[in-house]
Amino acid sequence: MAFYSQWEAKQFLAQKVITQAEKEGVGLSEAERYMLSWSESDPEFEPNFELAAKIDEEIPQDKYEAKIRGLIERAYRYDIQIDPLAETRYRDACKTLKRSLHSDHG
Repeated sequence: MAFYSQWEAKQFLAQKVITQAEKEGVGLSEAERYMLSWSESDPEFEPNFELAAKIDEEIPQDKYEAKIRGLIERAYRYDIQIDPLAETRYRDACKTLKRSLHSDHG
């Protein structure tokens, strides 16, 4: 599965995080969900600074990052067990995001 934009790749990964959180009964606030799509370089992203500021009030950044990292890692482990193409999809999403970062800053 090719991702044609940074936005598509982010939405794929964000949905994986949200789905895993729902499976585990882990709450994600509106601000936490919003931050899954945050980007300074994505032209399709529309910043909402109020929500961005709200997350700082809700959870320390290191705890948020650990929470999201854990959810995406568990989603990945689950997906690669049931879908032979899952590893490729995750890698494609990450490559698309890395390419976007390098093309915007280099």
